[in-house]
Amino acid sequence: MTAPKTSFQNFMSRIIDYAGMYPPANLSLEDAFKNFVDYQDSPDSWMLSRFVVPAKKLAPLSDLMAGSPDGLTFTTPGRSGSTADEFLANLNLDLADIRSLREAHGDKVVVDMFEVALPSSALHDAATAHDLVKASSDLLNKNGLTVFFEAPFGEGWQTRAENLIRALRKLKDRHVGFKLRTGGVTADAFPSTEQVAWAIAKARDSGIPMKCTAGLHHPIRHFNESVQTKMHGFLNVFGAGLLAAENGLSQEQIQSILEDEDPKSFIFDETGFAWNDLRVASSGIAKARQFATSFGSCSFDEPREDLRGLGLL
Repeated sequence: MTAPKTSFQNFMSRIIDYAGMYPPANLSLEDAFKNFVDYQDSPDSWMLSRFVVPAKKLAPLSDLMAGSPDGLTFTTPGRSGSTADEFLANLNLDLADIRSLREAHGDKVVVDMFEVALPSSALHDAATAHDLVKASSDLLNKNGLTVFFEAPFGEGWQTRAENLIRALRKLKDRHVGFKLRTGGVTADAFPSTEQVAWAIAKARDSGIPMKCTAGLHHPIRHFNESVQTKMHGFLNVFGAGLLAAENGLSQEQIQSILEDEDPKSFIFDETGFAWNDLRVASSGIAKARQFATSFGSCSFDEPREDLRGLGLL
């Protein structure tokens, strides 16, 4: 097998946050962490980014660290809360768990990213969202953490997400970003292509990075029998994100990329990545990836198997 093209390597570099503990994989902490350590020696490890481990699981993770390689990187979902007060109280518990892991293992671990869903009650208007995002990002950034905030999905999500993005836009000089949930284990957990396109355009226009989580096991959009709905493809979502960042695409153009189910539409060649007549050069992909950063997946094997099937690996 020939080496992947430079454009593809730039596109997929450190893009997958391994979330083996999360559904549908639902592995134990021990098994998921063992996989993550084993993946470090894979020839495809260049696509692997951080291990996704909840803050409340950091204490038992510490007991598994003996013999693991140095410099492992982690992203930590927080406990969140149903109210702003509960959210902030839990944030302090999360930070205590992170400090304990760092103190126990020093440079052996790199915990540099934090992910958390804000309480729905804190997102009913942009001012309230701003106050909580500012207070929590102050605390997290001081502890060396980039934080990606999520608006809980469900009825009224777009209003919540818009208020969150407005708050993040005012704080975009900080280490903050927007987390987009792109699926789950039931059909109602999947946002529509219109909603995803809206989120990509809003985050791009606001100058804030975004990452994705859930439902992106496969590269191309397709109907999935197990959840009885169409799943988003990571080449669709991140291709749309990179092309939107590079070419100033409209929401409608972004949506067209998200809805394309033909793998042949997504082209990696010697000069860059293209979809139809839209293109981002290889040299511009890394910059665009500062906007579309990574996605969490409970499998590192399924994405690679599909990419091999498409002849990209």
